[in-house]
Amino acid sequence: MAGVVTLFKGSPDAPLHEAFMAFVSDEESYQVVRAVAGEMGWSGAVVQRGGAGDVLEMLGGGIPAPKLLLVDLDGTANPFATVARLASMAGGDTRLVGLGAANDIDLYRDLISAGAADYLVKPLLPESLHQVIRSASQAPKRTQQTQAEPGRLVVVVGVRGGVGASTVAVNTAWLSAHEFKRKTALLDLDLHFGTDTLALDLEPGRGLREALETPNRLDSLLVASSMVSESERLSVLGAEEPVEDTVSFGPTAVGALLEELRGNYELVVVDLPRHLLPANRAVLGSAEQVILVSELSLAGIRDTARLAAAIKVLGGPACAVVASRAGGSRKPQVDRATFERGIQGKIAFLIPDDEKTVGAAANQGKAVAALSPGSAVVKALRELTRQVSGAPAPAKKGLLGWFKRDGE
Repeated sequence: MAGVVTLFKGSPDAPLHEAFMAFVSDEESYQVVRAVAGEMGWSGAVVQRGGAGDVLEMLGGGIPAPKLLLVDLDGTANPFATVARLASMAGGDTRLVGLGAANDIDLYRDLISAGAADYLVKPLLPESLHQVIRSASQAPKRTQQTQAEPGRLVVVVGVRGGVGASTVAVNTAWLSAHEFKRKTALLDLDLHFGTDTLALDLEPGRGLREALETPNRLDSLLVASSMVSESERLSVLGAEEPVEDTVSFGPTAVGALLEELRGNYELVVVDLPRHLLPANRAVLGSAEQVILVSELSLAGIRDTARLAAAIKVLGGPACAVVASRAGGSRKPQVDRATFERGIQGKIAFLIPDDEKTVGAAANQGKAVAALSPGSAVVKALRELTRQVSGAPAPAKKGLLGWFKRDGE
């Protein structure tokens, strides 16, 4: 095997596991791997009888993973979840290779997406294993990357039910991804009745509840496998838990989840039900922006003022108030000036009332911005998104005339 780079041979004093280890369950594969290990100059001790459970036990016991790890997946109930867990525990410097009897291209793709470097089908051929070793030895060495700035965190809260907070959250995330080219995550924390995935015609992923209820098991792979991609730049994390189920999670769970999301996305938009505010002090404290969405009504004045005061007490930033469904055929209970006097603050944005366009988007499972990009409601949402996403101001003069801003 002179043509094989000997990266994995290591020094005579190096522990065997630093180079290569294999856990295989059937006799034929066991003999093939032992033979190849011998050709590479490795001791037969690097080849063990067993499977994924044995590897999980090894890694859980604190034994470092080798540079190349071959794992037999036969008999594993959920290969995708198992590989995701193994890849997480082994770390980024380990190339994980699965082995199994199933010859299925969909399984192969799933395992690669879960973190495997390759998947070999039984009966195992020596040439196939040599190729895996060769590929591993030629892989570029990972360089230490500097810690990137965490993504911006924007929290959207409806001061009352039905005021359009989810519409604001969904379209802010969609515009951020599609028009401002930000890698964006949308998190819907209403685990029973959330509509963010429904608004984009997506099936909720499976895993949000587990991530929140068992934050000690939370890692980037669990989060990634729980999210649903709307497009290359927009991913959505939501749930539709049974109404009769009680979903409970500690005060640090959402914070841990957001830490993972902010490490992988430029903008994270959280659709936060107002009743969860007291339990999410840490979330509010790390948010760049909290958007309070209200209609122009007496109840809206009361609840906007109460929530803004509570968010201040909880350590959140100053709130931006968005008045939804302004104008149109339905006359609001109070006008803008009265509302602003009542909350002792300014309305940052007025979202025009456009029931027809918003309703059509909902029926088609599309963002309003995708269906009617030139509508007045989208123009207002576009400027809101530009500001909360940190995108640069438009270069062309006169664009601010699209939006109903303070003083107009």
